[in-house]
Amino acid sequence: MTKKIFKSVFFSTLVILAASLALILGALNRYFMSLEETQLTSQAQLAAAGVETSGMDYLNSLPSSDEYRITWIAADGTVQFDNQADVSTLENHLNREEVQQALINGEGKAVRYSSTMAQRTMYHAVLLADHTILRISVTTDTVGLIVLRLTTTLLWILIGAIVLSWFMSKWLSRRIVEPLNHLDLDHPLENQGYEEIAPLLTRIDCQNDQISDQLNQLHQKQKEFETVTSSIHEGLIVLNHQDEILSVNPAALRLFEADSSVNGKHILTLCRDEKISRILEEVHAGRQAEDILTVKDRTIRIAAAPITSKGTYTGASFLASDISEEYAAEQQRREFTANVSHELKTPLQSIMGSAELLENHLVKPEDEAQFVHRIRIESARLLTLIDDIIRLSQLDENSVAEEEIVNVSDLVREAQESLQKSAEEHHATIQTDLKETKIKANARLIYEIAYNLMDNAIRYNKENGTVTVSTYCDADRCYLKVRDTGIGIPADSLNRIFERFYRVDKSHSRATGGTGLGLSIVKHAVSISHGTIQVSSRINEGSEFLVTFPAAEQK
Repeated sequence: MTKKIFKSVFFSTLVILAASLALILGALNRYFMSLEETQLTSQAQLAAAGVETSGMDYLNSLPSSDEYRITWIAADGTVQFDNQADVSTLENHLNREEVQQALINGEGKAVRYSSTMAQRTMYHAVLLADHTILRISVTTDTVGLIVLRLTTTLLWILIGAIVLSWFMSKWLSRRIVEPLNHLDLDHPLENQGYEEIAPLLTRIDCQNDQISDQLNQLHQKQKEFETVTSSIHEGLIVLNHQDEILSVNPAALRLFEADSSVNGKHILTLCRDEKISRILEEVHAGRQAEDILTVKDRTIRIAAAPITSKGTYTGASFLASDISEEYAAEQQRREFTANVSHELKTPLQSIMGSAELLENHLVKPEDEAQFVHRIRIESARLLTLIDDIIRLSQLDENSVAEEEIVNVSDLVREAQESLQKSAEEHHATIQTDLKETKIKANARLIYEIAYNLMDNAIRYNKENGTVTVSTYCDADRCYLKVRDTGIGIPADSLNRIFERFYRVDKSHSRATGGTGLGLSIVKHAVSISHGTIQVSSRINEGSEFLVTFPAAEQK
Protein backbone atom coordinates (compact mmCIF):
# COMPACT_ATOMS: atom_id res chain seq x y z
CA MET A 1 0.00 0.00 0.00
CA THR A 2 2.90 2.37 0.80
CA LYS A 3 4.37 1.86 -2.67
CA LYS A 4 1.04 2.52 -4.31
CA ILE A 5 0.52 5.74 -2.36
CA PHE A 6 4.12 6.78 -3.07
CA LYS A 7 3.68 6.25 -6.80
CA SER A 8 0.37 8.11 -6.80
CA VAL A 9 1.77 11.08 -4.87
CA PHE A 10 5.06 11.17 -6.79
CA PHE A 11 3.56 11.00 -10.26
CA SER A 12 0.79 13.40 -9.28
CA THR A 13 3.47 15.82 -8.10
CA LEU A 14 5.31 15.47 -11.40
CA VAL A 15 2.11 16.13 -13.35
CA ILE A 16 1.32 19.15 -11.20
CA LEU A 17 4.89 20.39 -11.56
CA ALA A 18 4.77 20.05 -15.34
CA ALA A 19 1.34 21.65 -15.56
CA SER A 20 2.41 24.47 -13.27
CA LEU A 21 5.53 25.09 -15.35
CA ALA A 22 3.46 25.19 -18.52
CA LEU A 23 0.95 27.57 -16.96
CA ILE A 24 3.73 29.82 -15.65
CA LEU A 25 5.42 29.95 -19.04
CA GLY A 26 2.09 30.69 -20.69
CA ALA A 27 1.31 33.41 -18.18
CA LEU A 28 4.77 34.96 -18.61
CA ASN A 29 4.36 34.87 -22.37
CA ARG A 30 1.01 36.64 -22.17
CA TYR A 31 2.38 39.16 -19.66
CA PHE A 32 5.40 40.10 -21.75
CA MET A 33 3.28 40.30 -24.90
CA SER A 34 0.82 42.60 -23.15
CA LEU A 35 3.64 44.76 -21.80
CA GLU A 36 5.32 44.99 -25.19
CA GLU A 37 2.02 45.74 -26.86
CA THR A 38 1.35 48.60 -24.45
CA GLN A 39 4.79 50.06 -24.99
CA LEU A 40 4.45 49.64 -28.76
CA THR A 41 1.07 51.41 -28.75
CA SER A 42 2.52 54.26 -26.73
CA GLN A 43 5.48 54.63 -29.09
CA ALA A 44 3.19 54.49 -32.13
CA GLN A 45 0.91 57.23 -30.83
CA LEU A 46 3.90 59.41 -29.92
CA ALA A 47 5.50 58.96 -33.34
CA ALA A 48 2.17 59.58 -35.11
CA ALA A 49 1.81 62.89 -33.32
CA GLY A 50 5.32 63.90 -34.39
CA VAL A 51 4.72 62.97 -38.03
CA GLU A 52 1.39 64.82 -38.04
CA THR A 53 3.24 67.90 -36.85
CA SER A 54 6.60 67.83 -38.62
CA GLY A 55 6.30 65.14 -41.27
CA MET A 56 9.50 63.70 -42.67
CA ASP A 57 11.60 66.13 -40.63
CA TYR A 58 10.43 64.44 -37.48
CA LEU A 59 11.31 61.01 -38.71
CA ASN A 60 14.74 62.09 -39.87
CA SER A 61 15.39 63.71 -36.54
CA LEU A 62 14.85 60.47 -34.65
CA PRO A 63 18.03 58.75 -33.47
CA SER A 64 18.86 55.44 -35.11
CA SER A 65 17.42 52.45 -33.18
CA ASP A 66 17.80 48.71 -33.49
CA GLU A 67 14.88 48.07 -31.17
CA TYR A 68 11.97 49.87 -32.84
CA ARG A 69 11.46 49.87 -36.58
CA ILE A 70 9.45 52.85 -37.94
CA THR A 71 7.85 52.61 -41.35
CA TRP A 72 5.79 55.39 -43.08
CA ILE A 73 3.50 53.98 -45.74
CA ALA A 74 1.66 55.95 -48.39
CA ALA A 75 -2.03 55.47 -49.00
CA ASP A 76 -1.29 53.20 -51.95
CA GLY A 77 1.00 50.97 -49.83
CA THR A 78 4.29 52.42 -51.05
CA VAL A 79 6.91 52.67 -48.31
CA GLN A 80 8.02 56.28 -47.92
CA PHE A 81 10.29 55.84 -44.92
CA ASP A 82 11.94 52.96 -43.02
CA ASN A 83 14.58 53.54 -40.41
CA GLN A 84 16.12 50.09 -40.80
CA ALA A 85 15.87 49.34 -44.55
CA ASP A 86 16.24 50.92 -47.99
CA VAL A 87 12.71 51.84 -49.07
CA SER A 88 13.51 51.11 -52.71
CA THR A 89 14.00 47.47 -51.88
CA LEU A 90 10.79 47.08 -49.94
CA GLU A 91 7.65 45.67 -51.49
CA ASN A 92 4.25 47.25 -51.32
CA HIS A 93 2.74 47.03 -47.81
CA LEU A 94 -0.87 47.72 -48.72
CA ASN A 95 -1.96 44.11 -48.11
CA ARG A 96 -0.25 43.73 -44.76
CA GLU A 97 -2.68 42.73 -42.01
CA GLU A 98 -1.97 45.65 -39.72
CA VAL A 99 -2.17 48.13 -42.66
CA GLN A 100 -5.58 46.83 -43.69
CA GLN A 101 -6.85 47.10 -40.11
CA ALA A 102 -5.54 50.68 -39.83
CA LEU A 103 -7.24 51.71 -43.09
CA ILE A 104 -10.50 50.33 -41.77
CA ASN A 105 -10.32 51.00 -38.01
CA GLY A 106 -7.72 53.75 -37.74
CA GLU A 107 -5.36 51.38 -35.94
CA GLY A 108 -4.06 47.91 -36.73
CA LYS A 109 -2.13 45.26 -34.89
CA ALA A 110 -0.38 42.06 -35.97
CA VAL A 111 2.11 39.53 -34.68
CA ARG A 112 4.32 37.46 -36.95
CA TYR A 113 6.82 34.75 -35.97
CA SER A 114 10.10 33.84 -37.56
CA SER A 115 10.42 30.61 -39.48
CA THR A 116 12.09 28.96 -36.49
CA MET A 117 9.50 30.29 -34.03
CA ALA A 118 12.39 31.61 -31.97
CA GLN A 119 11.42 35.31 -32.47
CA ARG A 120 8.20 37.24 -32.91
CA THR A 121 7.57 40.69 -34.36
CA MET A 122 4.72 42.87 -33.12
CA TYR A 123 3.31 45.56 -35.45
CA HIS A 124 1.19 48.58 -34.60
CA ALA A 125 -0.11 50.79 -37.45
CA VAL A 126 -1.84 54.21 -37.10
CA LEU A 127 -3.84 55.94 -39.87
CA LEU A 128 -2.77 59.59 -40.16
CA ALA A 129 -4.91 62.52 -41.24
CA ASP A 130 -3.48 62.55 -44.76
CA HIS A 131 -4.43 58.85 -45.12
CA THR A 132 -0.87 57.72 -44.83
CA ILE A 133 0.00 55.05 -42.32
CA LEU A 134 2.70 55.12 -39.68
CA ARG A 135 3.77 51.64 -38.48
CA ILE A 136 6.08 50.81 -35.61
CA SER A 137 7.30 47.21 -34.97
CA VAL A 138 9.52 45.53 -32.43
CA THR A 139 11.16 42.10 -32.58
CA THR A 140 11.63 40.10 -29.36
CA ASP A 141 12.61 36.56 -28.34
CA THR A 142 9.79 34.08 -27.66
CA VAL A 143 9.40 32.30 -24.30
CA GLY A 144 10.52 29.10 -26.01
CA LEU A 145 13.81 30.72 -27.00
CA ILE A 146 14.24 32.09 -23.51
CA VAL A 147 13.62 28.60 -22.06
CA LEU A 148 16.04 27.13 -24.58
CA ARG A 149 18.72 29.58 -23.51
CA LEU A 150 18.07 28.66 -19.87
CA THR A 151 17.97 24.91 -20.54
CA THR A 152 20.83 23.95 -18.23
CA THR A 153 19.56 26.08 -15.37
CA LEU A 154 15.98 24.90 -15.81
CA LEU A 155 17.14 21.28 -16.11
CA TRP A 156 18.93 21.47 -12.76
CA ILE A 157 15.91 23.15 -11.24
CA LEU A 158 13.69 20.39 -12.67
CA ILE A 159 15.98 17.63 -11.37
CA GLY A 160 16.03 19.26 -7.96
CA ALA A 161 12.25 19.54 -8.00
CA ILE A 162 11.90 15.87 -9.00
CA VAL A 163 14.29 14.70 -6.27
CA LEU A 164 12.54 16.87 -3.73
CA SER A 165 9.20 15.50 -4.92
CA TRP A 166 10.55 11.95 -4.57
CA PHE A 167 11.59 12.50 -0.95
CA MET A 168 8.43 14.41 -0.12
CA SER A 169 6.30 11.66 -1.69
CA LYS A 170 8.20 9.01 0.24
CA TRP A 171 7.79 10.87 3.51
CA LEU A 172 4.17 11.70 2.85
CA SER A 173 3.25 8.13 1.87
CA ARG A 174 4.82 6.82 5.08
CA ARG A 175 2.99 9.42 7.14
CA ILE A 176 -0.27 8.47 5.47
CA VAL A 177 0.20 4.72 5.89
CA GLU A 178 1.70 4.77 9.39
CA PRO A 179 -1.63 5.18 11.22
CA LEU A 180 -3.09 2.42 9.05
CA ASN A 181 -0.22 0.06 9.86
CA HIS A 182 -0.88 0.51 13.56
CA LEU A 183 -4.61 -0.05 13.38
CA ASP A 184 -5.95 -2.42 16.04
CA LEU A 185 -8.24 -4.51 13.85
CA ASP A 186 -9.38 -6.56 16.84
CA HIS A 187 -10.83 -3.38 18.39
CA PRO A 188 -11.30 -1.12 15.33
CA LEU A 189 -13.52 1.46 17.04
CA GLU A 190 -10.77 2.26 19.57
CA ASN A 191 -8.39 3.52 16.87
CA GLN A 192 -7.56 7.25 16.69
CA GLY A 193 -7.09 7.58 12.95
CA TYR A 194 -8.48 9.37 9.96
CA GLU A 195 -12.11 10.35 10.03
CA GLU A 196 -12.35 9.19 6.43
CA ILE A 197 -11.80 5.55 7.44
CA ALA A 198 -14.33 5.62 10.29
CA PRO A 199 -17.03 3.92 8.14
CA LEU A 200 -14.49 1.24 7.20
CA LEU A 201 -13.57 0.66 10.85
CA THR A 202 -17.24 0.42 11.76
CA ARG A 203 -17.73 -2.14 9.01
CA ILE A 204 -14.69 -4.10 10.20
CA ASP A 205 -16.05 -4.08 13.76
CA CYS A 206 -19.36 -5.49 12.53
CA GLN A 207 -17.56 -8.13 10.49
CA ASN A 208 -15.40 -9.01 13.51
CA ASP A 209 -18.55 -9.62 15.52
CA GLN A 210 -20.00 -11.76 12.74
CA ILE A 211 -16.76 -13.72 12.33
CA SER A 212 -16.51 -14.21 16.09
CA ASP A 213 -20.07 -15.54 16.20
CA GLN A 214 -19.38 -17.84 13.26
CA LEU A 215 -16.15 -19.11 14.85
CA ASN A 216 -17.95 -19.77 18.12
CA GLN A 217 -20.62 -21.69 16.25
CA LEU A 218 -17.96 -23.65 14.35
CA HIS A 219 -16.07 -24.43 17.56
CA GLN A 220 -19.30 -25.52 19.21
CA LYS A 221 -20.19 -27.75 16.27
CA GLN A 222 -16.65 -29.12 16.22
CA LYS A 223 -16.86 -29.94 19.92
CA GLU A 224 -20.24 -31.59 19.40
CA PHE A 225 -18.82 -33.54 16.45
CA GLU A 226 -15.78 -34.62 18.47
CA THR A 227 -17.99 -35.57 21.42
CA VAL A 228 -20.22 -37.68 19.20
CA THR A 229 -17.36 -39.33 17.31
CA SER A 230 -15.43 -39.96 20.53
CA SER A 231 -18.36 -41.73 22.12
CA ILE A 232 -19.11 -44.13 19.27
CA HIS A 233 -17.47 -47.54 19.22
CA GLU A 234 -16.95 -47.51 15.46
CA GLY A 235 -13.95 -45.81 13.93
CA LEU A 236 -14.74 -42.72 11.85
CA ILE A 237 -12.26 -41.29 9.36
CA VAL A 238 -12.92 -38.23 7.17
CA LEU A 239 -10.72 -37.58 4.12
CA ASN A 240 -10.25 -34.57 1.84
CA HIS A 241 -10.15 -34.72 -1.97
CA GLN A 242 -6.49 -35.78 -1.84
CA ASP A 243 -7.32 -38.72 0.47
CA GLU A 244 -5.58 -37.00 3.39
CA ILE A 245 -7.03 -37.51 6.86
CA LEU A 246 -9.03 -34.50 8.07
CA SER A 247 -10.51 -36.14 11.14
CA VAL A 248 -10.06 -39.47 12.91
CA ASN A 249 -11.81 -40.45 16.13
CA PRO A 250 -10.21 -42.36 19.04
CA ALA A 251 -11.97 -45.60 18.11
CA ALA A 252 -10.32 -45.59 14.66
CA LEU A 253 -6.92 -44.90 16.21
CA ARG A 254 -7.39 -47.86 18.54
CA LEU A 255 -8.51 -50.16 15.73
CA PHE A 256 -5.50 -49.32 13.56
CA GLU A 257 -3.11 -48.91 16.53
CA ALA A 258 -2.14 -45.38 15.49
CA ASP A 259 -1.93 -41.96 17.14
CA SER A 260 -3.17 -38.48 16.27
CA SER A 261 -0.05 -37.76 14.20
CA VAL A 262 -1.80 -39.39 11.22
CA ASN A 263 -3.94 -36.26 10.84
CA GLY A 264 -3.07 -34.54 7.57
CA LYS A 265 -1.41 -37.66 6.16
CA HIS A 266 -2.61 -40.00 3.42
CA ILE A 267 -4.94 -42.73 4.64
CA LEU A 268 -2.53 -45.38 3.36
CA THR A 269 -0.15 -44.33 6.13
CA LEU A 270 -2.84 -45.51 8.55
CA CYS A 271 -3.42 -48.82 6.78
CA ARG A 272 -1.48 -50.03 3.74
CA ASP A 273 -3.87 -52.85 2.85
CA GLU A 274 -4.48 -52.98 -0.91
CA LYS A 275 -8.20 -53.21 -0.18
CA ILE A 276 -8.05 -49.58 0.98
CA SER A 277 -6.73 -48.61 -2.48
CA ARG A 278 -9.65 -50.42 -4.13
CA ILE A 279 -12.11 -48.69 -1.82
CA LEU A 280 -10.58 -45.30 -2.73
CA GLU A 281 -11.03 -46.07 -6.43
CA GLU A 282 -14.71 -46.75 -5.80
CA VAL A 283 -15.39 -43.59 -3.79
CA HIS A 284 -13.46 -41.48 -6.34
CA ALA A 285 -15.91 -42.82 -8.92
CA GLY A 286 -18.78 -41.65 -6.70
CA ARG A 287 -19.76 -45.11 -5.46
CA GLN A 288 -20.06 -46.50 -1.95
CA ALA A 289 -17.74 -49.36 -1.07
CA GLU A 290 -17.37 -51.98 1.64
CA ASP A 291 -14.76 -54.61 2.47
CA ILE A 292 -13.25 -56.59 5.33
CA LEU A 293 -9.66 -56.06 6.43
CA THR A 294 -7.39 -57.98 8.75
CA VAL A 295 -5.28 -55.67 10.91
CA LYS A 296 -2.94 -57.76 13.07
CA ASP A 297 -5.31 -59.88 15.19
CA ARG A 298 -8.42 -57.83 14.39
CA THR A 299 -11.03 -58.28 11.69
CA ILE A 300 -12.37 -54.88 10.60
CA ARG A 301 -15.28 -54.07 8.32
CA ILE A 302 -14.77 -50.86 6.31
CA ALA A 303 -17.73 -48.97 4.83
CA ALA A 304 -16.85 -45.91 2.74
CA ALA A 305 -18.97 -43.26 1.06
CA PRO A 306 -17.96 -40.32 -1.17
CA ILE A 307 -18.52 -36.71 -0.10
CA THR A 308 -19.51 -34.40 -2.95
CA SER A 309 -20.28 -30.71 -3.37
CA LYS A 310 -22.25 -29.63 -6.43
CA GLY A 311 -21.38 -32.88 -8.13
CA THR A 312 -17.64 -32.56 -7.43
CA TYR A 313 -15.76 -35.09 -5.29
CA THR A 314 -14.47 -33.33 -2.16
CA GLY A 315 -13.60 -36.23 0.10
CA ALA A 316 -14.83 -39.44 1.69
CA SER A 317 -15.96 -40.85 5.01
CA PHE A 318 -14.80 -44.23 6.30
CA LEU A 319 -16.62 -46.17 9.02
CA ALA A 320 -14.55 -48.96 10.59
CA SER A 321 -16.15 -51.63 12.80
CA ASP A 322 -14.35 -54.30 14.80
CA ILE A 323 -16.12 -57.53 13.87
CA SER A 324 -13.45 -59.85 15.24
CA GLU A 325 -15.82 -61.58 17.66
CA GLU A 326 -18.66 -61.78 15.15
CA TYR A 327 -16.28 -63.03 12.47
CA ALA A 328 -14.78 -65.62 14.81
CA ALA A 329 -18.25 -66.66 15.95
CA GLU A 330 -19.35 -67.03 12.35
CA GLN A 331 -16.29 -69.13 11.57
CA GLN A 332 -16.97 -71.26 14.65
CA ARG A 333 -20.60 -71.60 13.66
CA ARG A 334 -19.64 -72.83 10.22
CA GLU A 335 -17.08 -75.23 11.65
CA PHE A 336 -19.58 -76.38 14.26
CA THR A 337 -22.25 -76.94 11.62
CA ALA A 338 -19.83 -78.90 9.46
CA ASN A 339 -18.64 -80.95 12.46
CA VAL A 340 -22.17 -81.63 13.68
CA SER A 341 -23.15 -82.81 10.23
CA HIS A 342 -20.15 -85.11 10.11
CA GLU A 343 -20.57 -86.42 13.67
CA LEU A 344 -24.28 -87.11 13.16
CA LYS A 345 -23.70 -88.70 9.78
CA THR A 346 -21.23 -91.30 11.07
CA PRO A 347 -23.50 -93.10 13.62
CA LEU A 348 -26.54 -92.68 11.36
CA GLN A 349 -24.74 -94.38 8.49
CA SER A 350 -23.76 -97.23 10.81
CA ILE A 351 -27.34 -97.57 12.07
CA MET A 352 -28.80 -97.42 8.57
CA GLY A 353 -26.28 -99.94 7.24
CA SER A 354 -27.00 -102.43 10.01
CA ALA A 355 -30.74 -101.89 9.69
CA GLU A 356 -30.68 -102.47 5.92
CA LEU A 357 -28.74 -105.71 6.35
CA LEU A 358 -31.24 -106.93 8.93
CA GLU A 359 -34.19 -105.76 6.83
CA ASN A 360 -32.96 -107.62 3.76
CA HIS A 361 -32.16 -110.78 5.78
CA LEU A 362 -28.53 -110.59 4.82
CA VAL A 363 -27.35 -111.36 8.34
CA LYS A 364 -26.95 -114.86 9.70
CA PRO A 365 -29.32 -115.59 12.57
CA GLU A 366 -26.43 -116.12 14.94
CA ASP A 367 -25.03 -112.62 14.00
CA GLU A 368 -28.30 -110.69 14.35
CA ALA A 369 -27.70 -109.98 18.02
CA GLN A 370 -24.33 -108.43 17.17
CA PHE A 371 -25.93 -106.10 14.60
CA VAL A 372 -28.72 -105.15 17.00
CA HIS A 373 -26.06 -104.39 19.62
CA ARG A 374 -24.24 -102.18 17.13
CA ILE A 375 -27.47 -100.32 16.38
CA ARG A 376 -28.02 -99.80 20.12
CA ILE A 377 -24.45 -98.57 20.66
CA GLU A 378 -24.59 -96.14 17.74
CA SER A 379 -28.05 -94.93 18.80
CA ALA A 380 -26.75 -94.31 22.32
CA ARG A 381 -23.76 -92.48 20.88
CA LEU A 382 -26.08 -90.42 18.67
CA LEU A 383 -28.32 -89.61 21.63
CA THR A 384 -25.30 -88.60 23.72
CA LEU A 385 -24.07 -86.38 20.92
CA ILE A 386 -27.47 -84.72 20.59
CA ASP A 387 -27.67 -84.21 24.36
CA ASP A 388 -24.21 -82.60 24.36
CA ILE A 389 -25.14 -80.31 21.48
CA ILE A 390 -28.33 -79.25 23.27
CA ARG A 391 -26.37 -78.71 26.48
CA LEU A 392 -23.80 -76.55 24.69
CA SER A 393 -26.60 -74.49 23.17
CA GLN A 394 -28.05 -73.95 26.64
CA LEU A 395 -24.66 -72.91 27.98
CA ASP A 396 -24.19 -70.50 25.09
CA GLU A 397 -27.47 -68.86 26.06
CA ASN A 398 -26.60 -68.95 29.80
CA SER A 399 -29.90 -70.74 30.35
CA VAL A 400 -28.93 -72.25 33.70
CA ALA A 401 -30.60 -72.39 37.08
CA GLU A 402 -29.90 -69.96 39.87
CA GLU A 403 -26.70 -70.25 41.88
CA GLU A 404 -26.56 -71.64 45.40
CA ILE A 405 -23.97 -72.74 47.93
CA VAL A 406 -22.76 -76.17 46.84
CA ASN A 407 -20.09 -78.54 48.10
CA VAL A 408 -17.89 -79.55 45.19
CA SER A 409 -16.79 -82.68 47.06
CA ASP A 410 -20.36 -84.03 47.20
CA LEU A 411 -20.80 -83.49 43.46
CA VAL A 412 -17.50 -85.24 42.74
CA ARG A 413 -18.70 -88.27 44.73
CA GLU A 414 -21.92 -88.35 42.66
CA ALA A 415 -19.92 -88.22 39.45
CA GLN A 416 -17.61 -90.96 40.77
CA GLU A 417 -20.58 -93.24 41.42
CA SER A 418 -21.96 -92.57 37.92
CA LEU A 419 -18.60 -93.35 36.29
CA GLN A 420 -17.64 -96.36 38.41
CA LYS A 421 -18.92 -98.86 35.84
CA SER A 422 -17.11 -97.03 33.01
CA ALA A 423 -13.91 -97.07 35.08
CA GLU A 424 -14.20 -100.81 35.58
CA GLU A 425 -14.79 -101.34 31.86
CA HIS A 426 -11.64 -99.34 31.06
CA HIS A 427 -9.68 -101.03 33.88
CA ALA A 428 -9.06 -97.69 35.59
CA THR A 429 -9.03 -96.86 39.29
CA ILE A 430 -10.56 -93.66 40.71
CA GLN A 431 -8.80 -92.25 43.77
CA THR A 432 -10.13 -89.23 45.66
CA ASP A 433 -8.83 -86.75 48.21
CA LEU A 434 -11.91 -84.66 48.91
CA LYS A 435 -12.04 -81.86 51.44
CA GLU A 436 -15.05 -79.70 52.08
CA THR A 437 -15.15 -77.23 49.20
CA LYS A 438 -18.07 -74.80 49.26
CA ILE A 439 -18.64 -72.36 46.42
CA LYS A 440 -21.56 -70.35 45.10
CA ALA A 441 -22.52 -71.90 41.77
CA ASN A 442 -25.07 -73.99 39.95
CA ALA A 443 -24.89 -77.58 41.19
CA ARG A 444 -25.63 -79.12 37.80
CA LEU A 445 -22.81 -77.17 36.15
CA ILE A 446 -20.29 -78.24 38.80
CA TYR A 447 -21.45 -81.83 38.44
CA GLU A 448 -20.99 -81.66 34.66
CA ILE A 449 -17.49 -80.21 35.10
CA ALA A 450 -16.45 -83.01 37.44
CA TYR A 451 -18.21 -85.68 35.37
CA ASN A 452 -16.67 -84.68 32.02
CA LEU A 453 -13.15 -84.25 33.40
CA MET A 454 -13.30 -87.62 35.16
CA ASP A 455 -14.92 -89.27 32.13
CA ASN A 456 -12.12 -88.02 29.86
CA ALA A 457 -9.51 -89.15 32.40
CA ILE A 458 -11.01 -92.65 32.33
CA ARG A 459 -11.44 -92.87 28.53
CA TYR A 460 -7.94 -91.65 27.67
CA ASN A 461 -6.13 -93.54 30.42
CA LYS A 462 -3.78 -96.46 30.04
CA GLU A 463 -4.60 -100.04 30.95
CA ASN A 464 -4.82 -100.28 34.76
CA GLY A 465 -4.38 -96.52 34.95
CA THR A 466 -5.34 -94.26 37.82
CA VAL A 467 -7.59 -91.19 37.99
CA THR A 468 -6.91 -88.97 40.99
CA VAL A 469 -9.51 -86.37 41.97
CA SER A 470 -8.95 -83.84 44.76
CA THR A 471 -10.79 -80.82 46.11
CA TYR A 472 -9.47 -78.21 48.54
CA CYS A 473 -9.61 -74.49 49.38
CA ASP A 474 -7.30 -71.73 50.51
CA ALA A 475 -8.19 -68.28 51.85
CA ASP A 476 -10.42 -67.13 49.01
CA ARG A 477 -10.38 -69.84 46.34
CA CYS A 478 -11.45 -73.42 45.93
CA TYR A 479 -9.94 -76.00 43.61
CA LEU A 480 -10.95 -79.11 41.71
CA LYS A 481 -8.02 -81.15 40.37
CA VAL A 482 -8.32 -84.17 38.07
CA ARG A 483 -5.12 -86.04 37.21
CA ASP A 484 -4.71 -89.19 35.14
CA THR A 485 -1.91 -91.51 34.08
CA GLY A 486 -3.05 -91.67 30.48
CA ILE A 487 -1.65 -91.09 27.03
CA GLY A 488 -1.14 -87.35 27.50
CA ILE A 489 -1.81 -84.40 25.20
CA PRO A 490 0.73 -83.01 22.69
CA ALA A 491 1.89 -79.46 23.47
CA ASP A 492 0.59 -78.11 20.16
CA SER A 493 -2.92 -79.32 21.02
CA LEU A 494 -3.18 -77.92 24.55
CA ASN A 495 -4.67 -74.60 23.35
CA ARG A 496 -7.25 -76.37 21.14
CA ILE A 497 -8.63 -79.17 23.28
CA PHE A 498 -11.52 -76.96 24.46
CA GLU A 499 -12.74 -76.39 20.89
CA ARG A 500 -15.89 -78.16 19.86
CA PHE A 501 -15.35 -81.56 18.23
CA TYR A 502 -11.59 -81.22 18.51
CA ARG A 503 -9.89 -84.56 19.18
CA VAL A 504 -6.21 -85.20 19.66
CA ASP A 505 -6.55 -88.79 18.44
CA LYS A 506 -9.78 -89.20 16.45
CA SER A 507 -9.49 -92.95 16.06
CA HIS A 508 -8.99 -93.40 19.81
CA SER A 509 -11.89 -91.04 20.53
CA ARG A 510 -14.28 -93.04 18.38
CA ALA A 511 -13.07 -96.24 19.97
CA THR A 512 -13.79 -94.87 23.44
CA GLY A 513 -17.14 -93.41 22.40
CA GLY A 514 -16.28 -89.74 22.97
CA THR A 515 -18.26 -86.97 21.23
CA GLY A 516 -15.53 -84.33 21.22
CA LEU A 517 -17.79 -81.91 23.14
CA GLY A 518 -16.98 -82.79 26.74
CA LEU A 519 -14.15 -80.32 27.30
CA SER A 520 -16.06 -77.62 25.42
CA ILE A 521 -18.93 -78.10 27.89
CA VAL A 522 -16.41 -77.94 30.75
CA LYS A 523 -14.97 -74.66 29.46
CA HIS A 524 -18.40 -73.02 29.20
CA ALA A 525 -19.52 -74.31 32.58
CA VAL A 526 -16.33 -73.06 34.27
CA SER A 527 -16.75 -69.63 32.67
CA ILE A 528 -20.38 -69.35 33.79
CA SER A 529 -19.31 -70.37 37.30
CA HIS A 530 -16.79 -67.48 37.42
CA GLY A 531 -13.87 -69.90 37.42
CA THR A 532 -10.77 -70.66 35.40
CA ILE A 533 -9.28 -73.90 34.09
CA GLN A 534 -5.67 -74.83 33.49
CA VAL A 535 -4.21 -77.93 31.88
CA SER A 536 -0.76 -79.47 31.87
CA SER A 537 0.28 -82.71 30.23
CA ARG A 538 3.17 -84.97 29.28
CA ILE A 539 3.03 -87.59 26.56
CA ASN A 540 2.60 -91.12 27.97
CA GLU A 541 2.70 -89.75 31.51
CA GLY A 542 -0.74 -88.24 31.84
CA SER A 543 -2.62 -84.95 32.10
CA GLU A 544 -3.79 -82.70 34.92
CA PHE A 545 -6.75 -80.32 34.86
CA LEU A 546 -7.01 -77.68 37.60
CA VAL A 547 -10.28 -75.76 37.98
CA THR A 548 -10.30 -72.70 40.25
CA PHE A 549 -13.51 -71.19 41.75
CA PRO A 550 -14.10 -68.20 44.03
CA ALA A 551 -14.77 -69.52 47.52
CA ALA A 552 -18.22 -68.93 48.99
CA GLU A 553 -18.42 -66.09 51.50
CA GLN A 554 -18.44 -67.29 55.09
CA LYS A 555 -21.34 -66.03 57.19
